[in-house]
Amino acid sequence: MESGIVFNLERFATEDGDGIRTVVFLKGCGLRCLWCANPESQSFKPQVVYNENLCTGCGRCLTLCPVGAIDYDEDFGYISNQEQCDISGKCIKECLYNARTMSGESMTSGALVEQLLKDEKYYTESGGGVTFSGGEPLYQDRYIKECALKLKEKNIPILIETCGHIGQDHLANILDITEVIYFDLKMMDPVKHKDLTGEDNKLILENLRYLDTNYKGRLVVRYPFIPKKNDNLKDLDQAVAFVESLSSVKQMVFLPYHRLGLPKYRGLGRTYAMGDQVSLQRKDIAWLRKRYQESRLEIRIS
Repeated sequence: MESGIVFNLERFATEDGDGIRTVVFLKGCGLRCLWCANPESQSFKPQVVYNENLCTGCGRCLTLCPVGAIDYDEDFGYISNQEQCDISGKCIKECLYNARTMSGESMTSGALVEQLLKDEKYYTESGGGVTFSGGEPLYQDRYIKECALKLKEKNIPILIETCGHIGQDHLANILDITEVIYFDLKMMDPVKHKDLTGEDNKLILENLRYLDTNYKGRLVVRYPFIPKKNDNLKDLDQAVAFVESLSSVKQMVFLPYHRLGLPKYRGLGRTYAMGDQVSLQRKDIAWLRKRYQESRLEIRIS
């Protein structure tokens, strides 16, 4: 039985596919997007996350850590050194104020499916299902497939969200077990893409073309709209033109930037690269529908 590293289960979700869904967030990603809303998803290992708002500053965790992995940082507080941490969880169990949590736990496919089936009736009644997200969930494609095959015995639809920065063999392994794929396209210019995410987009574009040719389910391309990063008209036009060239893609979704991940960066002792950039609302980018109203694509703002 396969095991995966899960860092969150979001029940009764309505923004990650049709109907009511449970979103399974899996750890591990090869990109380092400046605006990443889930920085705890980037590492493949479980991590201790600190919550400064709950901490009273007693320093108890400093003395309890068996490997001395916790230091006090003037900017962030009592932060665990993730490389040194032994993931024993002692600082979490012994914290009197619940100011420390573990992000990521190993779950067998059987244990995960048992949790997911608790909401089976909601999936059925709403036309929903289960969404696998991340991080880049397809690093754990065998785990996803084993879970999906169990869920399909109950006729529960599967959706996978991917950034596409993954070996093609991982994609090929899930083509027959998912009804929908949400594919994130962040930038067409390879140099800018590397500046924004740490990697160029050659593999990503190759994989999107591969899915366009080989995937028989519904393929949706999403574009995170990030102020001052990928929001100029040239970048937008290039992205829309590329997606229009894909024969199987009928819908392109723009995602307004948000900064909800900021506390997680602080909890990991990391500086948020987007600084004070304010979040956007759907109305702030509603003009995109008018700009691309002649496109053959259905343009949506999520």
